[in-house]
Amino acid sequence: MAKETKRILLVTHHNAFREALAIRLDQEEDLEVAWQAGSVTDTRDVHLDGIDVAVVDPLLPDGDGLVLIREVSIANPNALALVLSHKLDPAMHHQALGAGAADLLTTNASMQELINAVRRSASAE
Repeated sequence: MAKETKRILLVTHHNAFREALAIRLDQEEDLEVAWQAGSVTDTRDVHLDGIDVAVVDPLLPDGDGLVLIREVSIANPNALALVLSHKLDPAMHHQALGAGAADLLTTNASMQELINAVRRSASAE
């Protein structure tokens, strides 16, 4: 029985990092980066109800990525969010969980750790 493909929204303003991450995630049979964005504004045309996992940098150039996490959870209560940031101090950790993030990782995590976290978020009930 084939695994259901999980659709990912990937939002970070680091273009090269985002594009490389999207390429790597798309190599996984059960994961698909459906949309990429570099800012909150760039996500306005995304159909958030079609997202299974949102991977979001909370520090975006035009706004708070945690607001985007709330918007995803309103549009699709079954979708989960993974915060991916270079800075995860205790205050950020608390804010991210309060916004509805299911998991948090720093950008210096290994690619396999990131893939595993996306997969955990995609399969969480």
